[in-house]
Amino acid sequence: MYPLDVEKANSVIWESEPLMAFIGYRITEVSQGRACAEFGHGRNVQRLGGVLHGGVIAAVLDETLGMAVLTVNDGTDQVTVELKVNFLEVGREGPYRVCGQVVRRGGRLVAAEGEVRDASGRLIAKALGTWYILRREVGAGR
Repeated sequence: MYPLDVEKANSVIWESEPLMAFIGYRITEVSQGRACAEFGHGRNVQRLGGVLHGGVIAAVLDETLGMAVLTVNDGTDQVTVELKVNFLEVGREGPYRVCGQVVRRGGRLVAAEGEVRDASGRLIAKALGTWYILRREVGAGR
């Protein structure tokens, strides 16, 4: 599934996943086994108190690590099996940068890790996840 055109990927994501468009998520870099993105700090990503919402952190990590996995995916689709997020600091200063990379590719399982950093480079969160590669069933009409 690699190489991916960054602008085309952003268009597809914004069209098919309105949440990513709503929070201003934008892929900035994709290479074999790696992906990075950015999003701003505004009302759409904040919780009460004006800090970065933990659900947004989890969502952008899932999206970005999933994009990294997509670059090594030789199947037709993939799904997240698990995603563990460690919230390390409060996010108060955007834009934020999120990067993910594949750490192991097995048969149909792929492990990836990633992190979110704020505008000053402070580590906000780290994640480790597993993705399952789906394959088209023989005779399936997709």
